[in-house]
Amino acid sequence: MDHMTHRRPSGRAAVVAALVCLGLAAPARAAELRIAVVDMQRALNECDAGKKAKDQVKAKFEKSQDDLKRQREDLDRRKDEYERKATVLKEEERRNLEKDLESRTLEFKRKFEDFQRDLKRTDAELTSTIVEELYGVVRDYGAKNTYSLVLEASSGALLYGDRALDITDEIVKLYNANPKRTSSSKSGGE
Repeated sequence: MDHMTHRRPSGRAAVVAALVCLGLAAPARAAELRIAVVDMQRALNECDAGKKAKDQVKAKFEKSQDDLKRQREDLDRRKDEYERKATVLKEEERRNLEKDLESRTLEFKRKFEDFQRDLKRTDAELTSTIVEELYGVVRDYGAKNTYSLVLEASSGALLYGDRALDITDEIVKLYNANPKRTSSSKSGGE
């Protein structure tokens, strides 16, 4: 869950457009412009429901990950063994071993890709409700505290932000303070 899979369409163009619109709206309002920054990925990783979702994903896939690790080690052993014996094997035996290794390598690659796909899908399913709720908390917080803009830090569009503008900790605290919210994400993600 290192990368947030659910992001609002924003990007650099949206941030630039919003800043330009605010700048053109009224020069007098520039003094009133209040901006905050929130790192949604960090908020997701640090809120209680996000931690629980991460643990659920980890628990669900630990066995598969262990199986893949063992299969990878077995494949590596077979490749090493083949490389040691290849020069002394008969042509037919060598070709058979090559085909076997190729087949096992492809099987491992397919299993690994399936594992990655399932991991991402499960992570998205378990975190999508939490992400939407975090956006709601940010919207409410921004409105309540009269911010003109709340920028998202982990999207890559924000190149610099003063740490004093970062409200991520407040968002995590507000999210965790509402037990209804975390219990609703439980039923929505499973």
